[in-house]
Amino acid sequence: MERKPPSSIGDFLAIVKRRKYWIIVPFVIVTALGVVLGHFVPRTYQSTTTIMVVPQKVPTAYVRPSTSDVENRLNRIGLEVMNGTGFSRIINSLDLYPELRKKASTAQVIAAMRKDISVSVAPDATDHQGNVGAFTISYIGPTPQKTQQATKQIADLFVAENTREGHQRAQGTDAFLSTQVTEAAQQLATEQAKVQAFKDAHLGSLPEQAQANLGLIAQYQAALQSNSTAIDQASQQRVYLESVLNVTPNGNQESSAPAALTPLQIELSQKQAELHADLLKYTPEHPDVIRLQHDIAALKAQIKLAPKSAAPAAFSAVTQANGPSQTDLLRGQLAGLNTEIKARSARQREIEQKISQLQNSMAVVPAVQTEFSSLDSQYQEMQKNYNTLVEKQQEAKMAAQLDENNDSEQFMILQPANLPFKPYRPDPTLLHMGVVLIALLIGFMCAAFAELRDDTIHDADEAAAYLKLPVIVALPKSPPFSEEGWKIAAAKGKTA
Repeated sequence: MERKPPSSIGDFLAIVKRRKYWIIVPFVIVTALGVVLGHFVPRTYQSTTTIMVVPQKVPTAYVRPSTSDVENRLNRIGLEVMNGTGFSRIINSLDLYPELRKKASTAQVIAAMRKDISVSVAPDATDHQGNVGAFTISYIGPTPQKTQQATKQIADLFVAENTREGHQRAQGTDAFLSTQVTEAAQQLATEQAKVQAFKDAHLGSLPEQAQANLGLIAQYQAALQSNSTAIDQASQQRVYLESVLNVTPNGNQESSAPAALTPLQIELSQKQAELHADLLKYTPEHPDVIRLQHDIAALKAQIKLAPKSAAPAAFSAVTQANGPSQTDLLRGQLAGLNTEIKARSARQREIEQKISQLQNSMAVVPAVQTEFSSLDSQYQEMQKNYNTLVEKQQEAKMAAQLDENNDSEQFMILQPANLPFKPYRPDPTLLHMGVVLIALLIGFMCAAFAELRDDTIHDADEAAAYLKLPVIVALPKSPPFSEEGWKIAAAKGKTA
């Protein structure tokens, strides 16, 4: 016979009403057992401490810290602490994980302790730039006292590791940069020697000497022009003296008696000799040179205007009687002019040679400049790298000094480890709620089991569902078999 399944809330309430004892009894029993057994469930406690990150006392604008950002450094310090020997001391001193220590190795016990430790950034402890200002360390232990002591010792390990890591990093950075500076200085000296050797090998053809070479070329060309002018003047004077002495250009004498000279002509010869001597020492713009040129021009004009007479012969006789002859004077002047012309010609060749050398040096300047630019670029790059390393070395030394004076970034315990008063696992509230829910579930399952095994027809709907026939009359449930119950039922019937 197919049973009619419950189809409304009333059907379910009727089942609950019929099977209330099947629900209440298991609920009470299971709840009592859960409360009793809950006292035997192992409990763990959590203690938490807060550590503040104290920034360095000297502004970072003056001394850059040698450490990286706090979050990365915190992760690194956490790895160092958890991989170190500090946990072994804590476990042995507080007698943690006694059962596990009997059957597992030290590494496994330390791994179990790591799982019970959590490190996280404290809420609202970061600034707008993402810098960490504080972080928390939590540990889960077997008893409140041991948990608090273990948390305190773990925090001390973090503080000590941060101090040790700061000193080690600053000293290591200083030593590393000192080595790098030494190597960079050696490389810079080698490169500087190459640059100096290149300059010595291409002296006069270097780019920075090009402007000076142009100036020298201009000066030599001016000197060349001035020297050429002086040679021309000396050549003209020589021709004049040779004509006066009646000698051929190769020095052969044509006549044994030179023509007598007037005093003006002798003075003119002397002035011209003085002019040639000054031109050997001064430039054509020198005041003495200009004065002699004016005097020579004036004497030439006077000679042209002077009348011819017998005075020159008398003067010549007087001169010969009193001193060197006119011929000796003129020949001396001619010898001086020849010497001057020879010296100036040699000077002319020397100046032309220097100009040629400078021009050749200027011709190779582009090629030398390209090669020198490459060499100088390498030297400048090494110089820049060396200066940067020296600057970083100074910063590292100052950072190391800060660490030695404990003025660098430090960890300070802001909130000591607390003593937990209630278990962290299991949570008493959640445990009790779980026991109640399980007891109710078991009670309802017992009621459903009893209902499924009962074939009794409880109301007209079930009868119609079982018999497949309409119900004409339905009798109410009979009262309990007692005199008082019958009286109550009779009273209800009369009232109806």
